[in-house]
Amino acid sequence: MKRSIRKKLVLWLAVPLGLLWLVSTTAGYYLALKFANDTYDRELVNSSDSVVARIKVKNDHLFVDLPPAAQAILRHDNSDLFLYRVQKLSGEKLSGDAVLPKAPSDLSETLPQFRTVLAGSNYVRLAERKVFVPEADSEPIIVQVAETLHSRKQLSTQIFMSIFVPQLLMMLLGATALWIGVGRGLEPLQFLQAAIAKRSRLDLSPVSEDIAPKEVYPLVISINDLLSRLREDIKAQQRFIANASHQLRTPLAGLKTYSSVGLSMSNPDEMRNIIKQLDTGLDRTTHLVNQLLALARSDPGTINYENAGSVDLNFVVSDVISNYVSFAISKKIDLAFEFAQESNKIKGDATSLQQLVANLLDNALKYTPVEGKVCIRLLAENKRVILSVSDNGPGIPAAEREKVFERFYRVLGSAANGSGLGLSIVKEVAVNHQAEISMSDENGQGTVVRISFPAPQA
Repeated sequence: MKRSIRKKLVLWLAVPLGLLWLVSTTAGYYLALKFANDTYDRELVNSSDSVVARIKVKNDHLFVDLPPAAQAILRHDNSDLFLYRVQKLSGEKLSGDAVLPKAPSDLSETLPQFRTVLAGSNYVRLAERKVFVPEADSEPIIVQVAETLHSRKQLSTQIFMSIFVPQLLMMLLGATALWIGVGRGLEPLQFLQAAIAKRSRLDLSPVSEDIAPKEVYPLVISINDLLSRLREDIKAQQRFIANASHQLRTPLAGLKTYSSVGLSMSNPDEMRNIIKQLDTGLDRTTHLVNQLLALARSDPGTINYENAGSVDLNFVVSDVISNYVSFAISKKIDLAFEFAQESNKIKGDATSLQQLVANLLDNALKYTPVEGKVCIRLLAENKRVILSVSDNGPGIPAAEREKVFERFYRVLGSAANGSGLGLSIVKEVAVNHQAEISMSDENGQGTVVRISFPAPQA
């Protein structure tokens, strides 16, 4: 299941808003309920004042003159039951309802006390106070007044609904606005997606950066960088195919010509000469095809350098040299290998490195004259491993030392046969191994190719 940016944004914004709504609604409800309870409690205090005003003294006896009509006046409305009780400090009831609980002995003489208690079958809000009757020199009188909670509950419900419903409506409207707003905010992504979707598979031009919002601008830059690298890779492949077809067309045409001529001959000596030419042409074609395959394998990106293993160049060079000893002997070339005592291990691909060394050595042996000298050296310096191949051949002019690394490029006047791919393969392998390559001569003679590999970190 695909993840939705819109849903994720709405969720991350709606959850805090929902919590804020819940907290604000709850806090507003309890604050409003407290104010309402305080109002009702003040009414109870007023009712207790009215009861105190109705306490009389007659014949040295206290009594409460509170007829039913007066009690009806003390009711706030007809939904609640009003109760009262007047008693002495000793607990003797002078007047009122017996269902009210006994008052505590530590009542204040200035401030009334409030509590919610069970009186009979109903919960009531009870206000209690201790008073002195001026006409009577006696002990203090305790006055209790109470009312049921129906009005309070109705008021609390009204307060809750008056807060909850508007807040819920605002929450729903806010969520709708949030969903629409996030959708509008993500419209540039839809434009970007449409701009990419309508392209053909051959259109690798950069995506317009003008349609990209700031948040996805780095993504567009990365896409354009990827498209640029794809364009370069495709161009390189097209150049490779074009060059390969051009290079293969000539030897294949020659082979076809020799075979056609050979079919029309009857003289064995002439046919033997044609077969010899065919054999030579097949060798050259085979070498060219092998070089083309090696070049394709050494294209940049074919080797994961970061995950490459450790390779000892001593073994790689020794293995390659063993394949060219007979050729060096046939030309009476002094082939030498000098290696340092330090570690010559690098990160890389052993097969690709063998191709690199083989092409360097093949070029050196081909262009070195008979009884010449070719030397391969390995040394470690400045945390790098240096591979150098030197010869005392005709050398390469300084103006052409950069060009010889191009595909199918050959120096004019070269006597040796070749495909023009050897040094191209060397360069590609060196690039894949993050190595630096340079070319020079020794005192104006011969050629020295020097490749500097980074040594692996300990």
